[in-house]
Amino acid sequence: MGERAFLKSVPGQTRSIIMERKMKHFRFLSSLLGLGLLLASLAPLSAQTTRLFTDSAGRTVVLPRTLDRIAPSGPLAQIVLYSLAPESVIGWSSRLPQTVRAYMPARHWEKPLFGQFYGTGSATNLEALIAAAPQVIIDIGEAKPSIREDMDTLQHQTGIPVIFIEATLPTLAQAYRTLGELTGLPQEAEALAVFCERTLQTAAAISAAAAARPRSVYYGEGETGLNTNPAGSVHADVIPVVGARNVAEIPLGRGSGGNTISIEQLMLWNPDVIILGPGSVYDSVRADPLWRDLAAVQAGRVYEIPTGPYNWMGRPPAANRLIGIYWLAAIVYPEHFREELAAVAREFYDLFYHYELSAEEISQLLSRSAGLR
Repeated sequence: MGERAFLKSVPGQTRSIIMERKMKHFRFLSSLLGLGLLLASLAPLSAQTTRLFTDSAGRTVVLPRTLDRIAPSGPLAQIVLYSLAPESVIGWSSRLPQTVRAYMPARHWEKPLFGQFYGTGSATNLEALIAAAPQVIIDIGEAKPSIREDMDTLQHQTGIPVIFIEATLPTLAQAYRTLGELTGLPQEAEALAVFCERTLQTAAAISAAAAARPRSVYYGEGETGLNTNPAGSVHADVIPVVGARNVAEIPLGRGSGGNTISIEQLMLWNPDVIILGPGSVYDSVRADPLWRDLAAVQAGRVYEIPTGPYNWMGRPPAANRLIGIYWLAAIVYPEHFREELAAVAREFYDLFYHYELSAEEISQLLSRSAGLR
């Protein structure tokens, strides 16, 4: 019996119930079809607006196609990201000191404070982070053994995609190119990457020229000048890059504060050149009986590291080390240095800090780079 004949054979009320059920089934199937069409239409849209990105830790993360709302994980990431995409950095990991604000437009000063997301001194302001609604948190720097776990944990805690981009001195150029792709700023990133590569090429040439007689360097900090950054410290890796030898060939201390040595140890090392952090003993070493007999002090080869907005030698150890390479090469190997340091500084500040240095500012930055007189 056909379906139509069957319906005619049943009582009217039953026939109505059967027809109603058929209509509900039809509407359900129509809804499923509509949902399928909707999902099919959204799939290309999702593919257009997101991407899979594999970071330097080997983690694959779903990201928006173009990143323009970025939270830095800490000070290093903050410096590198600001150099490429200042308007896309939507908050800071720490309050900006006056030494940094002096080189930055006021519109950036009062961005939300997120805190440092992990590591020593980490203290995250989740409320500020959620309110700012970043698309991603980016960590930049050296890869620690626990980097995958750290990134996964942070992503789980915040519910925000987290990626790690390795950025040591040898890999900084590639880091910029990667960030340029992610932020949609490939041309700006290429200019920064080229400067990185040119800097390392310049350093390699000077290192090769000085290889027969490399000079020794002591890097002192603190109120006594006896806190040092030993060989192998990321804060002192500019020294071997220019072909000099860090006299502090001792085991690395824990933390970022370096090692404390005795003046007797420094006398035994008797370095060719002494560089000192800001606020250390630059003003007193000439008259200090504990320092004045050192060969570097006798020869006037003592220099204070320029600082503004950041220490040129690597506090923190980010892109600021690039100008530090030129500065250290100029004072350790002046006979091999062929650049005009003031012109290089002007170019660096324009590219990386988006700031035009005046002649007076350059003079001030380099005021303690001529050696003791």
